[in-house]
Amino acid sequence: MPTRRIFIRFLTGLALAGVVGSSTAYSSEPILKVQGLSSGRQTSIALDLSAMDKMPQTTFSTTTPWHSGVTEFSGVSLKDFLSSTQFSGTKLQIIALNDYEVEADISELQEAGALLATRQNGTIMPVSDKGPIFLVFPFDSRPELQHQTYYSRAVWQIAEINVQ
Repeated sequence: MPTRRIFIRFLTGLALAGVVGSSTAYSSEPILKVQGLSSGRQTSIALDLSAMDKMPQTTFSTTTPWHSGVTEFSGVSLKDFLSSTQFSGTKLQIIALNDYEVEADISELQEAGALLATRQNGTIMPVSDKGPIFLVFPFDSRPELQHQTYYSRAVWQIAEINVQ
């Protein structure tokens, strides 16, 4: 898909230029492309950090296999994200900058407390450290979340979400 590759190259170029680490670049440049049915018609939007920040915010602390100790994550819960953008469907295809893809049922992700985190320990996440968006779960809240099923769904460097 040529459009996605251009978008990914754009984000990667910002990271290589050192721009992605600054909140100024994040607030004015798109960090996420979302496609799917919204209000009954096929829609594609690009969101910047300020658009994500205007949605209801959620924060939790948890341990992960990729961090030392407890880490605080904040951003938009998947439920609030879909409600705010008015996308509807039953599945999500989540695509990272490196083309890693996960497909999962929306209901399962929401039930597990999925968070589209844009900040880690209060700091905007750069591409070099799992940003700009990291789909993360409150792994410590329930034992069943500490399983490969959810670890493999914890996608970092998210560039695109397709709602199906």
